[in-house]
Amino acid sequence: MEIAKEIRSRSTHMPLLLAVLFAQLNFVAPVFAEAYELGERLVQDQCSTCHKFQGTHESKFNLKGPDLMWAGDKYQRDWLLRWLTGKEPNLYPKGYRWDKGTRAQPHVVLSKDGAENVADYFEKNLNDARVKKNAIDLSDFSEMESGFGAKIFKEFSCLGCHQIKEDGKSIGGPISADLFDSGNRYNVDWLLRFALNPQDFTPHSGEYLADLSELGVRYIVGYLMTLGVEDYKFYEPWKTDHFKNADASRGTPIYKEYCVQCHGAKGEGDGPGASGLQPKPAAHAKMALNEFPEDYLYNVIYYGGKSVGKSPSMPDWGLTIPPQGIADLIAYLRVTFKGEPGA
Repeated sequence: MEIAKEIRSRSTHMPLLLAVLFAQLNFVAPVFAEAYELGERLVQDQCSTCHKFQGTHESKFNLKGPDLMWAGDKYQRDWLLRWLTGKEPNLYPKGYRWDKGTRAQPHVVLSKDGAENVADYFEKNLNDARVKKNAIDLSDFSEMESGFGAKIFKEFSCLGCHQIKEDGKSIGGPISADLFDSGNRYNVDWLLRFALNPQDFTPHSGEYLADLSELGVRYIVGYLMTLGVEDYKFYEPWKTDHFKNADASRGTPIYKEYCVQCHGAKGEGDGPGASGLQPKPAAHAKMALNEFPEDYLYNVIYYGGKSVGKSPSMPDWGLTIPPQGIADLIAYLRVTFKGEPGA
């Protein structure tokens, strides 16, 4: 009987509870709709006076500010909110339209709520089908690769238009957007797509199309994604399970297949290919490789001799020998070559 009364009591309150629930849902929906409409209104009334949000990309010399048709893919939200609320410096030291003057103009500053609403609008509406999600994986991006990217940045003239920081000082041409905080500003998938062909986004605007390999694109994009990021965590392959499970016996045939041709069967630097090389291949038999740091041995094998200031004749085996094979080869080197007796 008591149970039946409890069921009847709860049943009489059910319509009231449902009414309250639906009322809450009907209240929440207009709030979200209102926030979305506010973001859309801010974009239309304020942002669109300088930026384009639809149509086709065109030369910067026809614009007042950068095209933002793909802004939902381009910017990291935290940075965008700081930018919209006036907490970030101007991206263009000479102004976006440097042909109109040499001083950057102040940007419109929004309230925190306004910035949130605009960011929501960007993420929902301003996406580009050309930008593929998870198109690049930097979870295994190493410090050595970042160094290659920094070298490419300078050798391919990126420094001619973009500024970065070295030793706390800005260097480079102040014509395009500064990049010293690019790792906190851009979404990596957008940056990758932009690097593949900048002219797809800003035609006839001085953007440079470099003749980069697939690896070169990875290096420079990865490098840019480290800039401004405090204590960027680089991948350290010598701390992975491949090295924990390394086996010198498995490294023996790898040494024969890839190393003997130059370094010799006994590691004396007298392999059949050594006669035509200058400088001569390293004589492993005379080196205490067991005392060499694992990161050095990894880098010289994976990225080649030039990566550590040695002979460029030493190939970069990283795309040829699998990760476990490199770990096994290093185990073999450390077990086998311990320097000349009594040296």
